[in-house]
Amino acid sequence: MTVYESLANWLNEIFADPASGFSGEFAIDAEGVPNWQGVQNAALFSSPNDTAAQLLGGQIRHTAYKALYVRQGFKGQEARIQNEAFFESLRKQIAKRALAGDMPKDGRKWRGISVNGGYYPFLRAENGDAAIYQVPLKIVYEE
Repeated sequence: MTVYESLANWLNEIFADPASGFSGEFAIDAEGVPNWQGVQNAALFSSPNDTAAQLLGGQIRHTAYKALYVRQGFKGQEARIQNEAFFESLRKQIAKRALAGDMPKDGRKWRGISVNGGYYPFLRAENGDAAIYQVPLKIVYEE
């Protein structure tokens, strides 16, 4: 399983967990901006700024950056405030799971997954009904 698949599955677990307070599973696409209608409401993009460092034991510690894009309603002040609550909750759930050691189970030694900056509306629909928010992620793992 690739790092990308592991992270996408891990994020889907957060979205699908009723205890997280989200509305259900998100359809995460690979490297494709979410569309305005339909099922695909989230996407995960890779970054060219990834680094790798050789450790003394022969392992390689990877620090990778991903961008999670999520489509949300955007019409009206109330919807935008709900979006702020949604993304704050997402950030807290990611931090909670990472601190508890609840990381992807794919054979790698995951050292951290975190929201690495602020989330913001990246793109708005022409009619203003929806926006695609960007959430920067930092992941650290060893192989």
